[in-house]
Amino acid sequence: KEYIESYWPKLVRHHPKDLKSLIGLPNPYIVPADGEVFQEQYYWDSYPVVRALIDHPKYGDLAVGIVDNFLYLMERFGIVPNASRMYFLSRSQPPLLSSMVWTVYLKTKDKVWFKRAISQVALEYDDVWMGKVHLRNFRYVYRGLSRYYDLNAVHILAEAESGWDNTARFMGRCMDFLPVDLNCLLYLYEKDLEKAYEELGDVKKQEKYKKLAEKRAKVMNELMWDEKTGYYYDYDFVNKRRSHLITIAGVYPLNVGMATKEQADRVVEVVEKTLQKPWGVVQSVRFVENFQWDWPNGWAPLQVRTIEGLMRYGYNKLAKRLVSKWLACNIKVFKETGELWEKYDVVNGRVGVPDRYPTQPGFAWTNAGFLIMASVLEFLEENMHERATPVWLVRRLGWL
Repeated sequence: KEYIESYWPKLVRHHPKDLKSLIGLPNPYIVPADGEVFQEQYYWDSYPVVRALIDHPKYGDLAVGIVDNFLYLMERFGIVPNASRMYFLSRSQPPLLSSMVWTVYLKTKDKVWFKRAISQVALEYDDVWMGKVHLRNFRYVYRGLSRYYDLNAVHILAEAESGWDNTARFMGRCMDFLPVDLNCLLYLYEKDLEKAYEELGDVKKQEKYKKLAEKRAKVMNELMWDEKTGYYYDYDFVNKRRSHLITIAGVYPLNVGMATKEQADRVVEVVEKTLQKPWGVVQSVRFVENFQWDWPNGWAPLQVRTIEGLMRYGYNKLAKRLVSKWLACNIKVFKETGELWEKYDVVNGRVGVPDRYPTQPGFAWTNAGFLIMASVLEFLEENMHERATPVWLVRRLGWL
């Protein structure tokens, strides 16, 4: 924790004015790593950071400022880009703005801010993720569900929007798939917007998003749930068939509370028997080598999603085991290298297998994930019985 605390200042940047391709942002922000590769505010990278720092005595305001930067990008460009570069305006990243807005609102209770922020969340949902305009936002494609996309309409760039660049998960045809994780996050948007409009007293909009969430869950269970294997898969809407590749993305329905108890039981069985490895949960079964988002790597945000999904359905013992494995991996490699890393090989307990660029040290979401996981472990050690749920997790996921 001392290492993490000393590392935050290395990751803070502030560029209030546009500079060549770099988009100016009103507030300081955290970059993923202290190096030449990452100098921008990234979309989905920022979510664990906001979660970890929102209650920090020194960096709490920075966490709020990061979210305000995303609202600024929405207001200026009508999209939250992959990161704050002009050339990233062709695509976004996994949608997490609704979660970040709720994180800030639960902290500040500023209703005026919240109303403005939610209007931008609703705009992003409607215009970007449910967009139907080719060569703009063409993500809504089949039975109310969405895909990843890029303005250039190139599969590999759409894969970059997924955050899973690179992976064999989409078989080089990313735009042909309805990803289970993306549509779970959009289900979460619908639940977050339903809850937001209840908070703001707009019953009509509250009911609208409630119905949209119910519809999405129904279609997703029809297309993505496989009764035979007891797991969720991406759906190839072009060829009208489910993918057969088991990836950690299939845990998202538990994380957002969309699965039934019976479905959750079966997903947990797959996680425990197939994706659990000596040092955490692996990204996928072993279907390819040396893509950074596949076997044998594990990434902090997906570890957090998995353990919170398990806890949501009461599997606290398995959650604790996975938290302990991941933290042990982080600590083991830290003792060996003096750094926390962007990703880890959770099969062998070492620095993650690189792909397009060298694996980065001191990575923001790994640092943030460590803090989140440490607080989860503290809770689980005090509440060993199954089904005990921490209040902060209950509030974040909207169970109350």
